[in-house]
Amino acid sequence: MSGRALTVVAVFGLSLLVGLPQAEAQRRRQPPPPPRAPAEGMWAVGGSAGVAAPTDDSLGSGFDLAGNVEGYLTSRVSVRAQVSGAWWDIVGRGFTGTVSPFVFDGNLVYNWEGGKVHPFVTGGIGAYHYGSHINPATEGGDTKFGGDFGGGVEYFFNRRSTITGEGLYHAVGAFNSPLATFDGSFWTFRAGLKHYF
Repeated sequence: MSGRALTVVAVFGLSLLVGLPQAEAQRRRQPPPPPRAPAEGMWAVGGSAGVAAPTDDSLGSGFDLAGNVEGYLTSRVSVRAQVSGAWWDIVGRGFTGTVSPFVFDGNLVYNWEGGKVHPFVTGGIGAYHYGSHINPATEGGDTKFGGDFGGGVEYFFNRRSTITGEGLYHAVGAFNSPLATFDGSFWTFRAGLKHYF
């Protein structure tokens, strides 16, 4: 082997000996990827919008907004606190006005992993306050306790964020307004966003 070839082999071998430990050290310094969501101990916050459909024929369906905070007991089971509000028009009662339910629910949620798609079921209890605004200028309010149950799906568009869809039935007794009594039960159908921490 000529002196020139020997020099090339020596330089190549030396660069490997110097480069390999540096590459290994660099690989070891990289932080591990974040845990996959959901995982035990994680928190999530979300918001959603949709429609609330009362079971009482004299209340029209209306816009609905909700916000929630969720804590994960395991990767499958979480506890959720949710605040929501809706707006319904009074129809067919001989007077006009609106009813605005404001809801605070506490739910247990169970989800199944399906890759990017996680279906879930949920149920819980809550306080339902029905504010009534009846024309002309008559207002009132009534608070009832009730329960809800339903389910939905989360779609993970990255490791920590999802698009959500959910349908719930809220089983609540009759509530009073200044001029009439209404059935307080209703359905909600919402879509929204959720982020895990």
